[in-house]
Amino acid sequence: MKIWLTLFTLFIAGCSNTAIQQDSLFLLPVNSTEVVTSKSAPIVVVKTNLDEYLDQVGLVYRVSDTEVILAKHNRWAQKISMQINQRMILNLRAKQSAYWPVQLNAAMVLNNQPQLHLSLSRFNGVYTGNAELSGEWLLINSQGKVIQSDNFEIIKPLKSEGYQQLVIALAEGLDELASQIAKQIN
Repeated sequence: MKIWLTLFTLFIAGCSNTAIQQDSLFLLPVNSTEVVTSKSAPIVVVKTNLDEYLDQVGLVYRVSDTEVILAKHNRWAQKISMQINQRMILNLRAKQSAYWPVQLNAAMVLNNQPQLHLSLSRFNGVYTGNAELSGEWLLINSQGKVIQSDNFEIIKPLKSEGYQQLVIALAEGLDELASQIAKQIN
């Protein structure tokens, strides 16, 4: 009887030491940039699209050349495509003066406005210790004709391990992308 009681006590003690995974919610960090674009500049509507596997609630991490995982306990606090779109608008207002970037809004009458389409095929961490962003952007004039476009691939090393560092590196990658776009459309 004493052996069973001892084994049961050890089992209960072992179960109580099991770490409970706490959920973490992430937002892209706020970038404080000074606006250089005039509100009187022509409006350009910024639209962001992510591949389906990226536009999820959990952060995405590539564990091999062919496999990705979706974090269960490390999630975006707000829809990531909206966060990316807002960050790109603020960055582009600070890094170029040709257009006044805005988010599509049902209350605005935006007939025949130029559009900047950003499509991301990668926006994730990777087993090499980096954050990776890749895709393409298109600047489309008011008649629907592509006037500028480019593909991009940005690799940002993580400064240390962890999802928080991944989010910071992804934000830095977006800042770099905004600089690349601004140089080309200015």
